[in-house]
Amino acid sequence: MEIKVRVPKGFVLEKAVCNHGFFMMAPNRWMPSSKTLVRPLRLPDHRSVRVSISQPCTTFLSINISAPDEPSLYSNSRVIKDQVKRMLRLSNADEEQLKKFHGLHKDAAKKGFGRLFRNPSLFEDLFRPCEQKLKGLKKSFKESLELAEGLCVLQKRLNIEKGVVDPGKRGRKKQSFCVEESWGNFPSPQEVAIFKNPILLNKKCNLGYRAQYVHELAKNITDGKIRLMDLEKLCDGNELYQKLMPLSGFGDFVSSNALMCMGFYDAIPCDSETVRLIKQVHQREDCDKKNMNVMAMEIYDSYAPFQTLAYWSELVDYYENKVGKLNELDRCLYKNVGGSAIEKTYISNS
Repeated sequence: MEIKVRVPKGFVLEKAVCNHGFFMMAPNRWMPSSKTLVRPLRLPDHRSVRVSISQPCTTFLSINISAPDEPSLYSNSRVIKDQVKRMLRLSNADEEQLKKFHGLHKDAAKKGFGRLFRNPSLFEDLFRPCEQKLKGLKKSFKESLELAEGLCVLQKRLNIEKGVVDPGKRGRKKQSFCVEESWGNFPSPQEVAIFKNPILLNKKCNLGYRAQYVHELAKNITDGKIRLMDLEKLCDGNELYQKLMPLSGFGDFVSSNALMCMGFYDAIPCDSETVRLIKQVHQREDCDKKNMNVMAMEIYDSYAPFQTLAYWSELVDYYENKVGKLNELDRCLYKNVGGSAIEKTYISNS
């Protein structure tokens, strides 16, 4: 089954996808040879369907669903479209923001940069930075990739235990195995909260110290203490930031990442990557974790309210100068993306 989605003039799929570490994390799978994004998306009945998103021409996207042409898929085509549009920022509001940012940042306009890739749901957006950094404890990008794969494998196991049938598997006989077939979808809050406590969750997918925070986040959502729909409706980034900061495990970095995902770009998610970028690109050798926020403001405030987009544009350039174009990168090299991994690679090769 194929669904078509019209795209604005100048839209290029690989530029809209390959600009953030999210696209490298399971269950997302970017195929460089065909310039296609593959991943599962959820239907309203909680089943998942695997979709392949490509851009056969300049005017529309092709969303191919790996499932029989059953009536429920046609009736849910809007749900699938909405998730794709969310990931690729194809709303009218996103388009207006992009035009304003390009008016301030001519280099980004020339590169076609400005649609930061995100996930099909707010829960997945909130969860991702929690995987990487909680309460000042940061794991390597390689470890974050492995954790994402582990969570998606867990989700598939839960579906098997519940007897849920993937529509894409119906009527199929023997299939050739590939890595992503061992994954499921990214778990929902309900699938994380099904575990009675963080210890049980950790035993299933080795979350380590993060188990406490991600389990609490999922529980708060399923219990109604955190209402994702209400958060998505907020039009004030400061109000959203104040609601996120008190949540267990969030802090400034994770909250600023969440704001970025939701289209608020004035709060830069600063961490060791920021320090490294400011030192190496802006030659500010005195930059450290104590003054990085102040220096970032000095450098990027001229692009307000799009400071994060300006910062991320430089960060992507920095990575690509070291490891090559992200959209052409082989999957086995994703672990080398990130300042600390880049430094280790270059030190070992020197």
